[in-house]
Amino acid sequence: MSGIAGIVYPDLFQMNDLIKPMVKTLKHRCLEEPAIHTYKNIQIGGCGSQTAYSRNKSIFCAIDGTLTNSKEIAQAMRMKSTSHAELVLKAYELLDTKFLEKIEGDFAIAILDQNKKKLLLARDRIGRRPLYWFQDNHHFIFASELKAILSTGAVPQTAAIDALSAYLFFGYIPQDMSPIKGINKLLPAHFLQLHLEGSKTIESYWSYSSYFEHPTKGSKEQILGNLSKIFESSIKQCLPNKEEKIGCFMSGGLGSASVAHYLKKLSKNDRILSYSVGFLNENEGDIEAAKLISSSLNIPQETYKITQDTFANDLVKINWYLDEPIADLNVVATWKLCEMASKNTKTVFSGMGSDELFAGHSRYTTKEQDASLIRQIALNWLHRLQRALIPIMQRVYKPFAYELMKESRTDPLQSSYLKANAYFDEAELAKASPKLRGIFDPEVFLHKFHHLFRVQSTVASYLYFDVKTRLVDCYIHQYERLTTAHQIDWQSPFLNRGVVEYLASLPEPNFLKEEEAAGYLKSLMENSLPDQIIQRPKRTRQLFLKSWMENSPMKDLFLKLPNGTLVDNGLVSQNWLKDQINHLGYANDTHRKLWSILQLEIWFRLFINRPIDSKPPEITVSDLLDEPA
Repeated sequence: MSGIAGIVYPDLFQMNDLIKPMVKTLKHRCLEEPAIHTYKNIQIGGCGSQTAYSRNKSIFCAIDGTLTNSKEIAQAMRMKSTSHAELVLKAYELLDTKFLEKIEGDFAIAILDQNKKKLLLARDRIGRRPLYWFQDNHHFIFASELKAILSTGAVPQTAAIDALSAYLFFGYIPQDMSPIKGINKLLPAHFLQLHLEGSKTIESYWSYSSYFEHPTKGSKEQILGNLSKIFESSIKQCLPNKEEKIGCFMSGGLGSASVAHYLKKLSKNDRILSYSVGFLNENEGDIEAAKLISSSLNIPQETYKITQDTFANDLVKINWYLDEPIADLNVVATWKLCEMASKNTKTVFSGMGSDELFAGHSRYTTKEQDASLIRQIALNWLHRLQRALIPIMQRVYKPFAYELMKESRTDPLQSSYLKANAYFDEAELAKASPKLRGIFDPEVFLHKFHHLFRVQSTVASYLYFDVKTRLVDCYIHQYERLTTAHQIDWQSPFLNRGVVEYLASLPEPNFLKEEEAAGYLKSLMENSLPDQIIQRPKRTRQLFLKSWMENSPMKDLFLKLPNGTLVDNGLVSQNWLKDQINHLGYANDTHRKLWSILQLEIWFRLFINRPIDSKPPEITVSDLLDEPA
């Protein structure tokens, strides 16, 4: 639980302590008082972050996060220090940017090197720790959170139209985009070097796709043996040193159950507590499964059920801490989980990443993906036809030739997977937001993943894409922000480097049946967990909370949207909103669309309409929506 921030001013005479509101805005991320380092026209601040100086004070390092291989790094460099910042600094002195290939863990790092006259920023491989940056003709600014950069007043609170368009497609803002114009996220496994004379470079230091190129060979027994060792080692690395209580977020799925099993195996019996949150009468099966897991492992469990009347109570706080709009309905449950756990423990574990790494969700299977052999053959022939038509259409109608060329360079099944999970397709977005129509193009977006060709299996390509987008930008994002808001340390052993790399090397088929989902994890846990848990499918719930969204108090909030700030700014059609509200209860996806618009409306009012404060406003969501647009 920590944060970093920094600013490079134009010169010494234009320094005005903008770092102070930045670290003040990050105060919720830690308990300690912030520290500020100043060198000439540069200020770097940390809130709860570890810092270190080189012997002659010419290099300064700040790290938000932890190294999971700190002992190995210390031994390799013959250091006695346990300070992660000191280890990072020494590794940098010896290896320059190559040190990033050696360290493991969840981290965002800032290093100011006076000798080489450069600032180095880096982010961990999976994206467990956030890092944003901004640059114009006057300042270079970076911080762990978006709101910290905005608190300076040096960056206009202007929405990024391309990011909002992407949000309406995905339900979150992917990759290096941010919802504020000019602010970017540093991608996971990347580092940024700002040379103080003005030039800047961004490079990758780790390639996830490379591990798909060399499939692991061996019998199933050997693979399961390796998996068990790697995962057990990952759990050990995540365990806190102190004999304190450990929380485990229990979802009822195989991922969190597996984590709980290994925690039980490696910890004292009375050390682990289980937490589950459900939605009253909406996902009772999940709660019952969570109870069964806790009971079978003899772990005390605490359960909370969100009701229709309490669902929206904390939406303002949730969205303020999130920094970005997220349309996942489960953000409310994540918030409540964190609130529960924070009363009894400072460390919580989750099964985050198990679905995306083990193909544990039905969205990867033929049950939810129209990826039959007949369809694949048909798409391949269509693909060839498109390529053949390109030269002809270039002479007849060039815009259509461009569309054909774009689609011909995109794997049709990958494109289909993207569109199947979209909140708004192209036709619906044209009605909902003519202003945002066509700005985000899923085919063009797929082309950003230059190494996707390395991933030969269709199923594996879905996993690769989700690890690069949905996992980091929706799920990790909300867990990191909301656990930090409650001052608890969140551990996710499936996301450790060794686990991620090994699972990427395991061969996946082109087509996956639902009963084959999470095959390796099921085999690994078959003698350790109840069979009902092992065989329990994880499916997309298109109608999840539909009845809640169609009735008060949620419908009352939706009724405020036609007079909201998104409509006032021309971002959403008032007529479309009214039509959708009138059709609540008739279409199966109307509630999801309105929920995604509501989340964007709340975010817009907090981050565009209002000045940035260091604390979330004490206001109900209804009153926030009643403020003048």
